[in-house]
Amino acid sequence: MASVIYLGVEGVLFARRCPAHIPRYHLEAPHADPLPLLERISGIADEHQNLSIVINSWWVVDYGYRSVLNLLPDAIARRTIGATIQGNRVHRRVVRLPRVDILRADIKRRHPSSLVIVDASSSAIPFEYLSESVLIRESSQETASKIEETILDLLGRSAASALYRKHSDRAFNGTLY
Repeated sequence: MASVIYLGVEGVLFARRCPAHIPRYHLEAPHADPLPLLERISGIADEHQNLSIVINSWWVVDYGYRSVLNLLPDAIARRTIGATIQGNRVHRRVVRLPRVDILRADIKRRHPSSLVIVDASSSAIPFEYLSESVLIRESSQETASKIEETILDLLGRSAASALYRKHSDRAFNGTLY
């Protein structure tokens, strides 16, 4: 399989919403305020023909896969091949595993030649993939260009670096923004 970006949605592409309880009628159509990184990742998706994107977000459970896909720009939507979490809105939040374990299982199932994880939740990133990860803490125009460069750098790594990762005990060298 080609290179894959495992892409968080909330806090990466769109502003997070943190209500204590989401009323059922709000689950039909998410309110999404785009963040600066949305345009940058859209550009990456548009330029890299061999890139696949997998959505790694609870929004898929809350709103449904198609609803999330419809929020995305065409460049990202065209490259999106699925989600780590099933998006059947009839069975909302029946997922019992943490997102980190769901992501691990998806990586094992898809077995990408190289991967990059872009997420705003540190608890969603498996420790063994920290060196292939970009943790988003802030999304401003200034940080968006640095994040874009880091993603492009990580995408440029060869399959040999993935093999190296499996056989080393390196300290964290992921990127935090």
